[in-house]
Amino acid sequence: MFSLLQQARSPGEASTGNRVEDPPNGYTPVQEEIHEEEFEFDPEPLTPDLYGVGITSLIRDVRKVALGEGRCALRIAKAFTTVAVLCLTIAMQVFLMFEFKRLITQRSVHEIRLLYNDFEMWMYEDFTEITSSGFHRGIMGHFNADRFDDMPDHIDKEAICSTPLSQPYFFICILMIWSFRVVDDLRQLVFYMDLLLKRTDTISSVRDMLEENKEDHTVVLRGLTLPFKALLLIFIFIPRLVIDLVLLWLGCRWLTATASFGDVLLNAIALEFVLLMKDLVYNAVVPKRNQWETGSMLVPHKRKAHLDWKGCMGAFAWLIIVIAWVLLYVFKFQQVLPDYRWDIHQVCESYIDKLTTLTSGGHA
Repeated sequence: MFSLLQQARSPGEASTGNRVEDPPNGYTPVQEEIHEEEFEFDPEPLTPDLYGVGITSLIRDVRKVALGEGRCALRIAKAFTTVAVLCLTIAMQVFLMFEFKRLITQRSVHEIRLLYNDFEMWMYEDFTEITSSGFHRGIMGHFNADRFDDMPDHIDKEAICSTPLSQPYFFICILMIWSFRVVDDLRQLVFYMDLLLKRTDTISSVRDMLEENKEDHTVVLRGLTLPFKALLLIFIFIPRLVIDLVLLWLGCRWLTATASFGDVLLNAIALEFVLLMKDLVYNAVVPKRNQWETGSMLVPHKRKAHLDWKGCMGAFAWLIIVIAWVLLYVFKFQQVLPDYRWDIHQVCESYIDKLTTLTSGGHA
């Protein structure tokens, strides 16, 4: 302990105690600084999901068949079955999105439009105009907040005040959570598109795609042929990109049309279920052998991480993208309630307080 304290002293103080050893020959502080500011990523396996096992199976099995190694018939059947399961899952996701839109979203949008139409006609009396969508909207300056207490029974006050746009800050937070969930998938997709299509070398033969390491039973991806890259782009990356973007838009639309704060959260969970199908099917039906092959195929990153603005701050651009998307959707792009007047929040605050205030009856 005493020697450590002596080494921690200033140079003048240390001269009377133990002498700190000189650095080794050829060492400079700049070397340590460079080492800390730059490092290279180690090769990593693809994500353990249905897309990862599909890509891995295609690469490993096609190469084995091309080399004539092992049981070729089994390899062909394995690759075909894996790709078929992946295509079936993508088809199910697309089907569910269409059915969400046809059976749920369209009905919810129609109901909330009728509800808001009745609200506008009552609160603005005769001072309304008909929009291009065929619904009444109040004329600015003629909103009569006093009429809210006398609203007729056929206009559901609680439903009006439970529309997501009646509480814009709460709703913006919900949309941001949903958008972050989709962006998580999008960011992974963009990363693998860059890694496999751009950074991975383009080679001429499938025989040279992998390099086997018999010591640790792993294989390292050394390159992909141009047709193989086109196959990945057309049949894996583009469908996944379309699914993510459509789900982002469809989810925001459905959540906007949900006339209940509790159902907004439940619907967001239901939407996530569609995104997680690739993980669910992977864990449910993919054999352990195939999962092991996915984990043992390593993909070099072929890039270095630098201590610079892009390396340390670049990924935060996704935060800006999410915030910009949510704000633009809520205030510009949403067509659930076209020409929305932002007039529900004003009269619903006191009404919501009455609904949520605990009574003096002792209920906790």
